[in-house]
Amino acid sequence: MNNRIKLNDHEKGVLLFEGIGTFLLFQLINVILVMASNLFFRNNGPKNFFALLQMDMTNMSFFKVFLLFALVIILEIFISLHVVMKTYRQFQVEYVEKELKRIASGDLHEKINLQVNHRLQGVVDSINSLIDNTNEHIAEQRRSEQSKDELITNVSHDIRTPLTSIIGYLGLIESRNYEDLDQILKYTHIAYKKSLEMQTLVNDLFEYANVEHANSTLSMSKFDMAQMLDQLSADFELEANKRGMEIVVNADPDKIIMSGDTDKLGRVFNNLIMNAFKYGKGATHLWLNAKQTPEEVVVSVANNGKPIPKESLDSLFDRFYRVEDSRSKATGGTGLGLAIAQSMVKMHGGHIDVQSDEDRTAFVIHFPAKNQKNSED
Repeated sequence: MNNRIKLNDHEKGVLLFEGIGTFLLFQLINVILVMASNLFFRNNGPKNFFALLQMDMTNMSFFKVFLLFALVIILEIFISLHVVMKTYRQFQVEYVEKELKRIASGDLHEKINLQVNHRLQGVVDSINSLIDNTNEHIAEQRRSEQSKDELITNVSHDIRTPLTSIIGYLGLIESRNYEDLDQILKYTHIAYKKSLEMQTLVNDLFEYANVEHANSTLSMSKFDMAQMLDQLSADFELEANKRGMEIVVNADPDKIIMSGDTDKLGRVFNNLIMNAFKYGKGATHLWLNAKQTPEEVVVSVANNGKPIPKESLDSLFDRFYRVEDSRSKATGGTGLGLAIAQSMVKMHGGHIDVQSDEDRTAFVIHFPAKNQKNSED
């Protein structure tokens, strides 16, 4: 809540002087008018001003005369107060100017906490809004810088590990530190696998940078979400069979027409399905479900494998986060797949949640109804 300005002793004295001085000035003017009237009427009519009043007010009651003088006094008091308020508003302007100088010097820690007149209050509120927006942009810039630093640190760490192995094994070959051709092939095979890990990381980084870029755009088109899930089921059927899993597709209704970037959405579901394959240990089923409501289209990718620890649920979509480092490294995960999926879903105006318990782990995507409406136009 804004506070009224606190006047110092000098300012209070100025206001007191303005009010009393103005009122006394009016009284002086009244005296001068009475004296001038007395002088004017000395030789023209009644002997003095009071005699004139006595003539004019012959038919007026005492109450009416008193009321007339009271109205004059009230009018003078009102004008005196108006002068005081005008001076007070000037003090308010000066206080706001002081605050503006403080803000202009770079002090954005505090807003202008002043309650002023309604006209000036609009200016103060606009300045406070500007301070909030500026602080928000500064904080966002700091978060961005911190995010870049973390990104560089994580990338350096993740690239250094396979790169060290590649250089090490190729160094053995270069120095002829091997026994036979089989050992050379072993070293080159390990170096090749590590190179593929680096390629996957670089590709994921490039894609993540693209979707996070402010100028990243969508190539929108109409498509059938139910048909997309059927196609995904067919594409991953062989991989699912290798892992002893069955893919089940459910769509309600059978045809769900919406608008979106099918390439990016395809990458979202690819990441979620591969995530279920890699980390859904012991799973026998993979469910691809879609449901359309008047408010949204809800799509889920679920499996009945090992649940995700509760302490990891809030961090799953963080860049480079791995629930289990050893398991992720063994499966070749970069820790960017879910972050990429989340960014692509956000580009479509939606959001993605995760639910995990002993029965099933589900990644649930909510697409807003506006996509459905756009697709019907």
